[in-house]
Amino acid sequence: MSHANERLFDHKLAREWKLKKSRAEKDKRMDLKEAIATLVEDGDSLIETGFSYVRGPMAAYWEIGRQRKKNLVGIFTPGGMNAAWHEFGGLEGAHVAYVGAEMRGLLMPFRRGVQAGTLRVYSEWSHGGLALALRAAEQGVNYVACKSMLGTDIMRTNPYIKEAKDPWTGEPVCLVPAIYPDLAIFHVHHADKYGNSRIWGPAVNDTAIAVAARKVIVTCERIVSTEDISSNPYQVIIPHYCVDAVCEVPFGAYPGDMPGMYFFDRRLQERVIRVEWKTAESTREWYERYILGTKDHYEMLQLIADEEGMNVLEYMKRLEQLSCDASYFGLGYWGVGGERDWKYEEVAKRAI
Repeated sequence: MSHANERLFDHKLAREWKLKKSRAEKDKRMDLKEAIATLVEDGDSLIETGFSYVRGPMAAYWEIGRQRKKNLVGIFTPGGMNAAWHEFGGLEGAHVAYVGAEMRGLLMPFRRGVQAGTLRVYSEWSHGGLALALRAAEQGVNYVACKSMLGTDIMRTNPYIKEAKDPWTGEPVCLVPAIYPDLAIFHVHHADKYGNSRIWGPAVNDTAIAVAARKVIVTCERIVSTEDISSNPYQVIIPHYCVDAVCEVPFGAYPGDMPGMYFFDRRLQERVIRVEWKTAESTREWYERYILGTKDHYEMLQLIADEEGMNVLEYMKRLEQLSCDASYFGLGYWGVGGERDWKYEEVAKRAI
């Protein structure tokens, strides 16, 4: 079994690591390449943050691919486009609640790996089960008891969860152990140089993940002053003492969605997932062109813009403006406007 899996549920090791971690306010700004080179080690367990294509740290994931990090263990709550690592040695196994891209379909590199037996699924969870495992780590307890997953095959196949009796009622309960990933990478709207991070919109599991993970990299749309961050402390989702590196990476979630800033590039995602990743050969061609063939996220964005024949980033910003209710935006709430006119006939034909 992977050493990453042994660390995942080691309460003693996690506490020792946390006690050694400095809580001092120090400047943690660094280039994304440096952060990935320094903090991402071969064999690490890496938990997905945000929610699929919403606020995922895509620039950081692509940089992991460029640096050819190996044998990572994914924790997918859910898992998104970074599952393509597997076919290039980057992902050797995963703990899974869900892997896919919703209406855009299944992620074929992940599916091919599971079917071929080259990518191991170490455990399957419900979304709620993994969220509770993270919450247990956040709260500093060894496990939590719940009803989630009882009566399902997950209880039979997942080696980490246990069934027990509630000592008060005698009813069956599921004991969910705290989980401690080696690494978490978050993409946030704003952060200061110490790592205090502001998120607009849904935080999903990120508040718990920030405390549970041993190493934390924050990428952000913009680094702002600590005074700016302090002006609205209720939006600070990730505190500085959890963070090891802060990287300013504008459009770092592209081709995903950044609430209030830019919409997800659904056309690009649909073409990549349904067409360009359909076979192992086409996936390799895509990966070599867009990831290994570019020096960084911005060269990749420029390549996409040149091929699209348009300023795709400005277009995504405009779509996000249309999807947000401006009257609520200043208060941190989002209202979704009318449906945009998306046409995928040609993509659908190519995908058949």
